[in-house]
Amino acid sequence: MPAFNGRVSGADYDAFIRDGVLCLRDALTPEEISHLRGAVDRQIAALGVSRTGYDFEALARQVWDEGRPVETGAADRFDMRRMKDMVRADAWARPLQEAPGDHGEGMFFYDVAAWKHDRGVRQVAFDSALPEIAAHLMDAAYVNFWEDTTFVKAPHTRQKTAFHQDLAYFQIEGDQCVVVWIPLDPATLENGVMQYVRGSHLWGETYAPNVFVSQTPFASSPEKRCPDIEGAPEKYDIVSFDVEPGDVIIHHVKTVHGAGGNPTGSWRRAVSLRYCGDRARYFDRPGAIAQVGVSHTLKDGDRLFAADYPVVWPKPWPQMRLADLFRLPEDS
Repeated sequence: MPAFNGRVSGADYDAFIRDGVLCLRDALTPEEISHLRGAVDRQIAALGVSRTGYDFEALARQVWDEGRPVETGAADRFDMRRMKDMVRADAWARPLQEAPGDHGEGMFFYDVAAWKHDRGVRQVAFDSALPEIAAHLMDAAYVNFWEDTTFVKAPHTRQKTAFHQDLAYFQIEGDQCVVVWIPLDPATLENGVMQYVRGSHLWGETYAPNVFVSQTPFASSPEKRCPDIEGAPEKYDIVSFDVEPGDVIIHHVKTVHGAGGNPTGSWRRAVSLRYCGDRARYFDRPGAIAQVGVSHTLKDGDRLFAADYPVVWPKPWPQMRLADLFRLPEDS
């Protein structure tokens, strides 16, 4: 099969504009998937000593057991004790978990910003077909890379991912942003592939971030609560895609999405990459999640011109390898 050339067809573009989500087959190479798998393996190995890695499965157990202390190892990006109090004070909150099994406890692993210390992640984020794909889907004159996030559901993980919308998690104004979900293992509804509410990016709404383990919105966000899609899924046009490593699913930053747990015996590893277009502007949004290790001094309304948000498309020449040129003090 020929290498993916980074371009999307007119039908793909129309589907993305209409649905707010698009699946592209064989968009990444086996080598690029290998880079991401290596990075994820290193992140998981650092769980407990990393300041940014969390097991949301364990946290959910701590949240719903009132007398159980919150333990996150060295991770200190989030105030999880406050989150527990917030969830338990939410009259609408309830556990979002698959039925219990006989296989022990799983793991819903989360980490962020691997690109700042892992060259392999930068190779995919900067030099794969993805920046050009993002440019086409956003009608962007140029593309900034925003951030990467890792989401892993180990075998026999009960915790679901609450339906949510990404925009209010980010310090951006405008909706010229796409999120690329990259499976590193075969993923289906059975083991927790992402599910999307088709057309929800056109609802004209911005929803408050939630805590993933329940629909509880961040108290610091002025936006409204996301609808309880888990409670009445039949009311919504929910779509998912069975995917293999190399495939990608791309959604608009305002498309509402969530996922089931992974009660199967197989892993469901995934990396999410976020790209912004030339019309996006910086906005220190109330309730947004503070980013890791940013050094910029951008003000509200500024273009995303900072080392924290590299311009990854267009390149001065097609074969240029941006990952070879970009250096950070954190490089390993």
